[in-house]
Amino acid sequence: MPTKLMSNFDKLKKRYDKYGTIMFDLEKSFFLDDDFKKLNELLTKLPYEYVSTGDAGEDNSVEVGRLMTDIKNPKVVNESISNLVLKILNKEDHLKFYKKLLNRDELYLRRVQVNKMHKDAFVGYHLDIDSNPDYLAAVVVQFGKDFKGGDYIVYEDKNDDVGLCYAPFYQSMIISNCHYPHEVTRIEKGTRISLVFFLCAHKGENLRNKTT
Repeated sequence: MPTKLMSNFDKLKKRYDKYGTIMFDLEKSFFLDDDFKKLNELLTKLPYEYVSTGDAGEDNSVEVGRLMTDIKNPKVVNESISNLVLKILNKEDHLKFYKKLLNRDELYLRRVQVNKMHKDAFVGYHLDIDSNPDYLAAVVVQFGKDFKGGDYIVYEDKNDDVGLCYAPFYQSMIISNCHYPHEVTRIEKGTRISLVFFLCAHKGENLRNKTT
């Protein structure tokens, strides 16, 4: 892991453990610039669909390009693109960072997708564990450059009506505990393009439909 990121890791982990969310610049990190550029090119080739209701039942207005779904089990879709994307995202240095941050010996990527948001698009208030009770953390990688709005707001719990605001920027990463409610505010101008995936301790069945 690069020295610059290692020197800040303890601070990042302390903040994550306290607030449930961190945001940092991926430049000169475990996420190589060449891989970031390759992903940016690959993601433009995905087919997109408009989504008005999220997996957790929240109101949305967003275009989604799917790489891996997680309805009953993780399933790779759009394979010619997705397999290349997942090869990068599953690199040892990436997983090593996430494992250390979350104190886990094993982690797997599930429900990998791209959220493309134009003017007036938004992602409504929701909990990621409503999509899968085993999700540990959401990872959001920002590929959008010139946009305004689209802040990532994280709440301590369902009684919190203020929240902490994170304003993502090009080549930034947000990692957020899936037990914290959150939303993405409306886009005021430009296009916000985020690669989103979820970290889980296993790659088996999605237990959402077994919970009551």
